[in-house]
Amino acid sequence: MTVICNIVCAAICLTVSTTFVHANCSPKIEHDLFKDLIGMMKKIRGSGYNGDIPAFSASLSKSQNLGSNTNVLFDKVWTNVGNGYSTQTGVFTVPTGGLYQISCTVVGASGKTLRVHLWKNEQKTVGLYPNLANFNSATLNMVLDLKEGDRVYIRHGNSQSELVYNEPGTDSSMFSGYLISK
Repeated sequence: MTVICNIVCAAICLTVSTTFVHANCSPKIEHDLFKDLIGMMKKIRGSGYNGDIPAFSASLSKSQNLGSNTNVLFDKVWTNVGNGYSTQTGVFTVPTGGLYQISCTVVGASGKTLRVHLWKNEQKTVGLYPNLANFNSATLNMVLDLKEGDRVYIRHGNSQSELVYNEPGTDSSMFSGYLISK
């Protein structure tokens, strides 16, 4: 919702800016209008946070074999505002406390089991268990109240080795999160 509001507000700002520039509007009116629009965006966002919104999104570039108690290493980073996500550990370390939307999708290999969980610090939360059928996926969406320094990650907990599947070029297994309210 926040992303959609930001996109809509940015489009309005661009439209208004273009209209005023072409209409030779006075700089004071243009400045006041932008100040009002920024105020509206903050109200729509509702977080009261004035900095960049911490956010990350990463996917698997190839399938990954998982041993017992192994983190899934989502190695292809799409977004990492605040630099909280590490491809080396697969861990998102919270740069700013607040409510976060965390999402993950994993694809299991055809006919194989896959059991992974979302972890907060050293505490297992919810699990993902794709069906054994043809390359099925499982998705989780969770809102967590996180403090600065908390760690969130996807970990394999089965004692047997399992595979997170990714067909090259599809980026179908992914992990993401962003601050929704401070």
